[in-house]
Amino acid sequence: MEILAGIASKLGELLVDATVKQARYLFCFNSIVKELEDKQTNLKEAQEGINERVEQERQRHRAIDIEKDVEKWLADVVKEMADVRTLKANLDEKKSCFNGWCPNWGCRYWMGRKASKETRKLSDLLQDRSKFSIVARPKPLPLDKELPIPRHFMPFGTTKSACYQIIKALKGDNTKMVGLHGLGGVGKTTLAKFVGNQLREEKFFDEVGIATVSQDPNIINVQSELVKSLGWALKEDDEKKRADRLRLMFSESKGSKILIILDDVWKELDLETVGIPANCCKILLTTRLQQVCDRMGCDTRIKLDTLDQAEGLNLLREHAGIDVADEALTDFSKRVADECKGLPLAIKAVGSALRGRTADEWNVALDKLQNAKLDKIEGIDKDSQGVYGCLKFSYDYLNGDDSRSCFLLCSLFPEDYKIDLEDLLGYAVGLACYQAESIEKARSLLRGTIKGLKDSSLLLDTDDDRFVKMHDVVRDVALWIGKVEKKFFTRKVVIGFPERAGEEDLKQYRGISLVGNGNQELPSGLKCRSLHILRLENTEYDNKLQVPEHFFKEMPALKVVTIIGVVLSLKSLQFLTNLQVLQLIRCEVTDASFLGKLEGLQILCLQRSPIEIPEELGDELSRLKLLYIDNCSISPIMMKRFPRLEEFYGLIKNWEVEGMSSEESYAGCAELNSQPDGSVLCLPKDFSFTKLQRYHINKVNGNWWTIRRGRRYLRIGNNHKATLVIFSALYPELENLYLERVRCCHNIVPSIDERGLNELTILDVTDCKDLECIMDASKSPHGKSGNPVMLSRLAELYMSELPELKWIWNAPAQHVISLHSLTELSVSRCNNLTYIFTLSQARSLVQLKSLKVSKCERLECIVEAKFDYNEGEISVGDGNTILVLPLLRKLKFKHLPEFMTFGSENYYSTWPALEELNLSNCPKLIVNSTELEANLQYLGEVCSLVFTFLSFPLILLIHITLHLAC
Repeated sequence: MEILAGIASKLGELLVDATVKQARYLFCFNSIVKELEDKQTNLKEAQEGINERVEQERQRHRAIDIEKDVEKWLADVVKEMADVRTLKANLDEKKSCFNGWCPNWGCRYWMGRKASKETRKLSDLLQDRSKFSIVARPKPLPLDKELPIPRHFMPFGTTKSACYQIIKALKGDNTKMVGLHGLGGVGKTTLAKFVGNQLREEKFFDEVGIATVSQDPNIINVQSELVKSLGWALKEDDEKKRADRLRLMFSESKGSKILIILDDVWKELDLETVGIPANCCKILLTTRLQQVCDRMGCDTRIKLDTLDQAEGLNLLREHAGIDVADEALTDFSKRVADECKGLPLAIKAVGSALRGRTADEWNVALDKLQNAKLDKIEGIDKDSQGVYGCLKFSYDYLNGDDSRSCFLLCSLFPEDYKIDLEDLLGYAVGLACYQAESIEKARSLLRGTIKGLKDSSLLLDTDDDRFVKMHDVVRDVALWIGKVEKKFFTRKVVIGFPERAGEEDLKQYRGISLVGNGNQELPSGLKCRSLHILRLENTEYDNKLQVPEHFFKEMPALKVVTIIGVVLSLKSLQFLTNLQVLQLIRCEVTDASFLGKLEGLQILCLQRSPIEIPEELGDELSRLKLLYIDNCSISPIMMKRFPRLEEFYGLIKNWEVEGMSSEESYAGCAELNSQPDGSVLCLPKDFSFTKLQRYHINKVNGNWWTIRRGRRYLRIGNNHKATLVIFSALYPELENLYLERVRCCHNIVPSIDERGLNELTILDVTDCKDLECIMDASKSPHGKSGNPVMLSRLAELYMSELPELKWIWNAPAQHVISLHSLTELSVSRCNNLTYIFTLSQARSLVQLKSLKVSKCERLECIVEAKFDYNEGEISVGDGNTILVLPLLRKLKFKHLPEFMTFGSENYYSTWPALEELNLSNCPKLIVNSTELEANLQYLGEVCSLVFTFLSFPLILLIHITLHLAC
């Protein structure tokens, strides 16, 4: 009975709740509708907030991917808001049925029920909104589909024959793997890339991926190169998990035809280990050894032969710059070409070395080539000796010791490594290669050296001009030269040799590179008292390599140390009193105070190696010239303690300036600016930041940004304008400036820098609530004496969320502002702006390529003529009524409720280079018939190109919502 009573009681409660709910639909109808309207208002605000955050990310990164759950939430909000509007329209239509002395109770019940149900949906959406800590991420960089091939590529008959065979084999239905083999330096990699480009252009393959395998394969690197070339992404760190992910990616791409190029394979490679499943793609591998093709089970094996005599001679003449009619060099060039044995790598290197030489010099060179047989290179077969001798010859002909030292330096890096020029710069500075008085001077000299080595075909370009590569054959020669001549960089020793370290004759070496993984161990120490440079790299991310405490004790002459992926106590470095350069990458570091023992240090680079820099370090490292630190911040005061500091790349702590008012102080916004411990640095009133030659400075504000060396870059957020005075020494040469939430700043120039910021090329200003103008010539201290020169090199300008912005450029009568360098302008959410350019300013836009304007509520036109004192009386029909923007390719106007015309008065514009036109939500826009006719002429020409040549990567987007006035 008690159980039945309990059930009856619970059932009674449910029935009462249900009855109350049903009754509520009838008797609380108006409250239900009011609750629905409140939820609708709240959700609309939440929707605007999410959209605003997305737009902020778009302004910050330009190209973004919105998170999938955010995208779905926004779509759900749009749907539910539409349903609410429909419901409210029904409510308004049947209003008379709900109220009065005799309401329609049935209609009232059902509409109340619907409203209550809709309210719950809106409540759920509001609750979901709080889950979005991240709304969008930067879009991955676009994939360059074209595989880069060397400059001056000449497809000779020999190459064409092999090319034809490869293409024919890959197009065969029964062919899964093709092996291309040949001597080192014969051109296998170049040909493989050429074939990949050709077959993708023919659309036989949808995707072409490439990875360099090398003599000692690093599977993680192979996987990374492969996915990058295919435009995919791997987030896993573990090799096996990455392989599993790759297999899944391939299986999901079964509808696509994929070619994988595995370059420089030396031994059998297990494709399953990499993550390449069978029968998912076709494979083209390159190797020096035919037996590798056999072991890999290639269906077709193709040998790339050396060039014949005529082809070799033509290639030599191309690189040596010889005229066919030059009879004085005819005989010599033939004989020199013969010595190169038809190997393109050797021919290019020798030809480049002899470019511009006299006949006598060619004769001497021929004699040297004939005696340049390197018979003592271990592991090199007789057929390969020729190319090595030619490369040694090219090395001997390099211009000066600096070029030869730089060439040998590059051999320290792993095979097929993308070498960062800034790393090379550090090595050159540490070893005093150039005897330069500054790092900037050394950088300039290094770039000249690198250009010479590229011209000599001893270094290769990459897809980024900040990096270079060294052909594996060239690197072998460099390592051999280092060993024979006992130069600095002579030995690559594999980690895992503790039992043999005593037996190895390491004393003679002045440069050693150690490469291995965390599963191995280093010896307790190495006796290398003449060693000048040490590069120690652990290639595994998960397993950290331990550096013994006394590892460096017997290396007192070390000047340059690069350590990657290890666990290290800086106490172990205390013996290195001659150390000039220390670079720690991905290291777990302890005992930071021992950095002060390295008094001769000139360059300190701490990359992804968290460490707290002691304040007293500035007094101890008095010779420091370059500091890079991206995992912690230092104070501006500490930086002043480095008297010779020339370059700084990293994070600085928050600060205020002594004597600031309470309004200017951080007290009003401590939650945005204080340090983790709540402190804010107070700087003296006359404090000025150290004058630096190069810098990338981020003011700490919770965001993470990639920090690159070799720039002049400043990013500041959450500050009062008065605090920016500390950077006054940097402004004259500043190139990139990013400002976010800077208070009480009414203009950028002259307020931030009255000298004009004339080296600035990129300016990005976001959420500066008080900003009224970017460049205000009327307030320039030089304005009365003539035209002030301001922002003369500005190429890119991005502005967002500037509610008080009235003008972008403001100048008094008779002052002309030239914008001849501007190539890209983006304006968003500047609701006080009514126009962008005056007519004279617009006429100077000869370089403008992209103009994007959105969500500016009061904007009426782009070019305003009536406020321009530099233009004469407007006269319809004269030539001055036409404004031509000759290079404008992209034009986007979105969500501009008051926007009426591009140019005011009787002016109209033409855009002969326009490729993309996007106009949306501009309800008042009126296009002059003359303007429309003039521009449709150009758009029509582009359209005809698109339809005639569909394979060209030319895109025309036209989205127009406008009223046409004829």
